[in-house]
Amino acid sequence: MHEVFRHWDTSTVGLVNGLLQDAGIRTVLRNWDACNITEIPIPAIYPNVCVLRKEDSGRAKEIISAFRKSSETTGDPWICHECGEQVESNFLECWQCSTVKG
Repeated sequence: MHEVFRHWDTSTVGLVNGLLQDAGIRTVLRNWDACNITEIPIPAIYPNVCVLRKEDSGRAKEIISAFRKSSETTGDPWICHECGEQVESNFLECWQCSTVKG
């Protein structure tokens, strides 16, 4: 097994694991429950994703890199024309009043 991703948030780890499995890469989750045993963040016990075959490590890291880039906020925030709330550019509707960007 070769670790390719580690994060404190189990939902992020689960999402990355799903992306890798969808790409046909066999994975194992480690420390899935261990992160909840203490309130003090200990990176050594953060949940992580491991690939079973070393040969898949490079491809897995490329997929993870693309995922990280796609989740970055790009562009300027926009102002909702209905309620005046400032909304981050990656959202297509206002979080305050649900008005669609436009």
